[in-house]
Amino acid sequence: MRKHFLSFLVIMLAAGVLAPTVLAQGAIFQGVVVDEDGNPLPGATVVAEMADANPPRFEQQTDDNGRWSMIGLASGEWMVTVEAEGFHPSPGPIQLRFGVNPPSTIDLARIRHPLVVALGDEAFEGLDPNLIEQNLEAADAAYNDEQWQAAIDGYSEILEQLPIMNDLHMQIGIAHRQLQNYDEALGLFEQAREGDALLESEVEAEIARTRMAMGDFDAVGDALAGANSAKPLFKLALVALNKGDTETAKTFFAQVVDKEPDSEEAVQAQAVLSQLP
Repeated sequence: MRKHFLSFLVIMLAAGVLAPTVLAQGAIFQGVVVDEDGNPLPGATVVAEMADANPPRFEQQTDDNGRWSMIGLASGEWMVTVEAEGFHPSPGPIQLRFGVNPPSTIDLARIRHPLVVALGDEAFEGLDPNLIEQNLEAADAAYNDEQWQAAIDGYSEILEQLPIMNDLHMQIGIAHRQLQNYDEALGLFEQAREGDALLESEVEAEIARTRMAMGDFDAVGDALAGANSAKPLFKLALVALNKGDTETAKTFFAQVVDKEPDSEEAVQAQAVLSQLP
């Protein structure tokens, strides 16, 4: 019935029949709400507000074709807000005059999942980002609770679906190290390095920690000999110190000072060295 009324109203307006009656009631504000692809959005809420108007607020839902029509608005500047589930609201002013105003087309942008924003639409083709997020949270919880195998299984499943999440190789590698699966851990760290050169420093540190856990201190020194940063050496020095291996800690602290003598790590390393026997 409502659709027929709107169609009838448009016909009457076009014919000029309603000029003496409806138009005297104020402005007619009409239009269509569409998505980013131009598809109409039924059920969107259109709200027009002007504080000093009487009445000051109009609200209407769009029909099956995404259209709305409001009658009787005062002339002047109205604040129009359009909302639809799953879309960003679209507030903005519009100047209305008495009579029939030109139809408005309001585009709403779909709310995109943060993971999709970060990784791109192409990576999530055929995938549910909400489910991926839930699985990632579950894997993180297992990791934080030191449920290493559950964390490995969870991260591995996500990585299989989203290879672009290369940094998960690091988390899986660390979990394997905790289970003393040292060869698996080293392989995963290397995969992380191959996938993202920005992880170089972090990879070097994790490989060195793994070598240290294996008791291969010579390999630790070799692995970090060409490191571009003193930070992984400094972290390893602290690890050795916490384990009570003073001589190894001193070696790493000395390398920190030699590699980046003006760095904050070097200052701290020098301070610790001065207190060690």
